[in-house]
Amino acid sequence: MNFSLASRQNARQPHYSKLLTAIVLRLLVIPFLGGSFGEVVASFLLFSITVLIIESYRLKRSLFIVFAAIATFGFFLDIVLILGWVPRTVPLILAVQVIYLLFLGSAALLILQRILQTPRITMDIVRGGICVYLLLGYFWAILYGLINTFDANAFSHTLLTESSYLNTLYFSFITLTTLGFGDIVPVNDIASVLVVLEALVGQIYPTVFIGILVSGYLAHRHLHDK
Repeated sequence: MNFSLASRQNARQPHYSKLLTAIVLRLLVIPFLGGSFGEVVASFLLFSITVLIIESYRLKRSLFIVFAAIATFGFFLDIVLILGWVPRTVPLILAVQVIYLLFLGSAALLILQRILQTPRITMDIVRGGICVYLLLGYFWAILYGLINTFDANAFSHTLLTESSYLNTLYFSFITLTTLGFGDIVPVNDIASVLVVLEALVGQIYPTVFIGILVSGYLAHRHLHDK
């Protein structure tokens, strides 16, 4: 009976291995994806990340279906735009961006909340923390793409093109890690504020996360020493 209870509790716990793998895989392969086929693969990988995010929510079946339907609609709309079945109008592009923005942002917040509430540091918690950091990069990449959709001159170089989303990811992660090569810079005010906010988050989050890991490890060691 105790084994059964432990199994049910373990089944309810989130597992971030697949999510982390999908996030890293997309980041690694997207530079090698070109043309319409490459865009479709990149979109599918982002859709896979979204599905894994929904699974981590541990929703009731009815809510799971609703969230999955929204994610599927965003993926289908993205594919339709990539293949040119409908014109690439601003409202349709924005719809895809907003859908993915909401999923990635909510996932980062949810995983972070679980990390802060966890009573014990495990490897899955570490993987979850890494997922949050990478999701922040993806989240800001879509934000920059959204800004670029409204204003093509928001940055010194065009981030969002019909054939590639790589520039948004590149700019987002060099900002998140505060590398700041200076090859792409924000031009309008909103873009500048977003860059500052991402740089701040990129500095604060690793510090907080490492602090959580250290405090959790010390607390666990203190209990064992007793």
